[in-house]
Amino acid sequence: MNTVHALLQGPLKRLRTLGIHIQLTIWYMTIFLLLIMLFGAIFYINLRSGLAANLDSQLQLRAQFVSGAIIQQNGSLTLHDKTGALSPLIDTDNPAGRDAPHNEHNLGTTPLDPDLDLLIQIRDATGHTQYSTAAFLSLSLPQNAITQALHGKIWLTTITTSNGQHIRLYSQPFSLHQKIIGVVLVGAALSPLENTLQQVSVELLLLAPIVLLLGGVGSFWLAKRAFHPITRLTTIARTIRQGDLHSRVPVPHTNDEVHLLAVTFNEMIDHLEKLLYHQRRFLSDASHELRTPVAALRSMTEVALAQPRSVEDYTSLLQDMNGQMERLGHLITSLLTLARADEGNINFEREIVHLDVLAEAVATTLEPLAAERDIVLDKQIEANVMVLGDEARLMQVVMNLLDNALTYTGKSGNVTLQLEKTSTHALLRVQDTGSGIPTEHLPYIFERFYRVDRARSRSDGGTGLGLAITKWIVTMHNGTITVESQPGKGSQFSVALPLTKETALLAHSH
Repeated sequence: MNTVHALLQGPLKRLRTLGIHIQLTIWYMTIFLLLIMLFGAIFYINLRSGLAANLDSQLQLRAQFVSGAIIQQNGSLTLHDKTGALSPLIDTDNPAGRDAPHNEHNLGTTPLDPDLDLLIQIRDATGHTQYSTAAFLSLSLPQNAITQALHGKIWLTTITTSNGQHIRLYSQPFSLHQKIIGVVLVGAALSPLENTLQQVSVELLLLAPIVLLLGGVGSFWLAKRAFHPITRLTTIARTIRQGDLHSRVPVPHTNDEVHLLAVTFNEMIDHLEKLLYHQRRFLSDASHELRTPVAALRSMTEVALAQPRSVEDYTSLLQDMNGQMERLGHLITSLLTLARADEGNINFEREIVHLDVLAEAVATTLEPLAAERDIVLDKQIEANVMVLGDEARLMQVVMNLLDNALTYTGKSGNVTLQLEKTSTHALLRVQDTGSGIPTEHLPYIFERFYRVDRARSRSDGGTGLGLAITKWIVTMHNGTITVESQPGKGSQFSVALPLTKETALLAHSH
């Protein structure tokens, strides 16, 4: 088995190096060859079987015809041949018949002519030959041909003469008053059948290469035609590879694999174009955001180095520099988080998180900041709300949303944190009475570095990445986040997270 595999390994490896259309042509020709061989074998076997069955039927009819011409008179068999069809039969009981010169029909030296020589023999109940054609007298008959028929059985076999000629023999009894009175033996040469089969075999052998050649040419043409759209796709793909992401491959008006390939290829190019656009925009925005604190730090150091200053001036300057570096550190951390998120290198913990306890803790932490800004932080938290996820990341979600609400809510404003559960989800809402978001900005609010008021965001230390990170965390928890806002009336961010099975069952029972 290993030897055969080793022998096939080389040709198969060379076949893989050929073009696909050539490989298909070779496989098609191989299949054609197998089908031709199978068809030829089945056709030959059926033809041989049909010709043999037809010959046996002819022998049976001939035997019945001979039996119908035999009569018994005075205890002996006599032919009653009105048509003269049995005239070649020799009466072996007649001395003239026994002495007839039949050596010229000797099958040992002269092949039997099936069109001229009849093979018919009639024997009585004792097995003695009564009538026979001259050609039949030279045959060596098997004893079973007589004994089986005398016992009332039909006997059929093929014998071979001394010169190699095949003869098909058929014997059957004939009776009178339900008593067997003799045996009729008929035969026919198989040379016409063998010649027909030989001629058919030669024609099949001559026809097979022609059919195989035509099939190979047709297969090669069909393969080339079938792969023409793919060749066109390859040409356009090479153009796209050079940087032209605006090109698209033509989609054929067919509902086949090539149509699906073209649609999938265009969808992939659309996705790549969007990724490249976002990547370029991300790099541009990141460079701009990083340049601002770096320029501020450089300006502060240049001022400090310009002339000697007092300790108080240096302290104030270092405090300002520390604020800028803290903002730069937050920005770098956020950029690293998003970069790892894009690569899928951040693993989330999967544990039961008491979202009600988490939300209460975050709100309590931010209460001093709200009081400092003269903002009322209202908490409406339902108990026993549990989700499956990463506690630290979910805490970041609540922290970002509350911090964003406190940032954009003026003095004497209100920020409300709501948490409740439905039969399937935990609903977290953060609502504020701030300036609100214009309608045209809502579709882009979760994009990276997007700000409604860029100048105010920088002065407050924001990076424009908080909501983008928040949406990413919610999405990774199989949740959704939406925003509703009216300018001058405030905004509401809503987060829906799937409940744990236990919490969902409990909520459903209530």
